[in-house]
Amino acid sequence: MDQTSPISDTLARAPSPRLRPRLALVDARFTLVHPEGGIPDDWREGLDALLGWLGIAAEIVPAPRPGRLKRLADWSMSSAGEPPLFAPWLGWSPAAFQHGGLAHLPQAQFVASYLLDHPRGAAPGLGGLDLMLLSPHPSQCVAEEAGAIPVPRAGVLAAMIRAARAQRRERLAIIVTARQRNAVATRLLAAGKGLTGAGMTLDILTLEEALPVLTRPRTPWDAVIAMPDLRSTVFTLLAHASGARGAWPMLWFAGEGALRLVTSEAPGEGLSRLPLDAPALIHTLALALHAAGAVHHAARLHEAWALLRDSGVTTPGQGQSGAPYASEVPDCAFVTMLCKGGAVSKRVQPSWRALQNDKNERAGSQNPPLRVISDNENITSG
Repeated sequence: MDQTSPISDTLARAPSPRLRPRLALVDARFTLVHPEGGIPDDWREGLDALLGWLGIAAEIVPAPRPGRLKRLADWSMSSAGEPPLFAPWLGWSPAAFQHGGLAHLPQAQFVASYLLDHPRGAAPGLGGLDLMLLSPHPSQCVAEEAGAIPVPRAGVLAAMIRAARAQRRERLAIIVTARQRNAVATRLLAAGKGLTGAGMTLDILTLEEALPVLTRPRTPWDAVIAMPDLRSTVFTLLAHASGARGAWPMLWFAGEGALRLVTSEAPGEGLSRLPLDAPALIHTLALALHAAGAVHHAARLHEAWALLRDSGVTTPGQGQSGAPYASEVPDCAFVTMLCKGGAVSKRVQPSWRALQNDKNERAGSQNPPLRVISDNENITSG
């Protein structure tokens, strides 16, 4: 690493006592596995800076050579004993899920990406965005009969709902085509009363019914399941309405909800190699740490991002820079400021649901509020 760079300069600085981690990792080393081709220089520099600031001795290794795992597409369905592949500089387009998915689309049961934005001009806990966008993998959708439109397998649909429920997300929308609605509703009813869990409201809507809500700056939902062919439209509407122009952290899950691959999601047509995106790096690293059991490190990293945003600092891809934000800085500078403790805000910041675990997720519910929405007026009803 270039020792004269603004990010590497922070590695020599010890974190302030107030920000030192209170709990060390249980494992001797935190392992990050990256795909063949290595980590782009700007991403590696930022990654090393963040790990150094956190005080984590990480083992960053390449994926096994061909013979065991030949392609990126193979990794997401590999053995559960393998650590997830970490590659946030790879930006998958939501359009890659259309028409059965691109040929080289990584295999998975479902994917989840996150739209996260700090509240602007609002008290902590109010405003802002914390939304989870899920979709079944196209290979996990099957047609019930010849000529029918594919719908997610019942087990995959249930896994996505459990994933949202585990993060204490209370308002879930499933966006389908008109021809998919009945089949999806039937699968949910067959899953039983305990699937949604206490306190979760679930709406099933067509894309046309969801449009008035998706175009608002803030939706009433905190989780959305979009069918693969609709994912690009839903992603684009949410990004446009929120003003978020950067990449979203994206997770690929295999069987039993096992995290197998960490990338980003970005506009485009297929797979792109992204320049450094500070929020995407910070959030994907926090998700990887959380999945590895380093929950306090993950929460500390997210809090540092939130405090810096609350201090009036933003990057080109983090939405509009309206009040109270007064300073837009390059992504590398944002990482540098985080590592130097550049946040001036001391306010308590809202936590990120993606870094939470609901200990009562298996409690079930006697009366799951399943709603099949058939008109626009009922979309936001309680």
